[in-house]
Amino acid sequence: MRNIETIKQSLTQLHNDESGATATEYIILLVLIACFCIAVVKAFGSTVSSKFEAAQKKVEEDVTFGS
Repeated sequence: MRNIETIKQSLTQLHNDESGATATEYIILLVLIACFCIAVVKAFGSTVSSKFEAAQKKVEEDVTFGS
């Protein structure tokens, strides 16, 4: 009987311990933010890349350096 009470008491302590809950919530939040960033880059990456390439080409054509 004593072993069952000890196990029951240990399980109750583990169940009531919430020290790891905050870390878990931060990890979940970090994963969600990372997924959002990846989705944005996948959705708009090629559009932004083509805009930068067009701007670079225009600068190379119109801007002259030197005397």
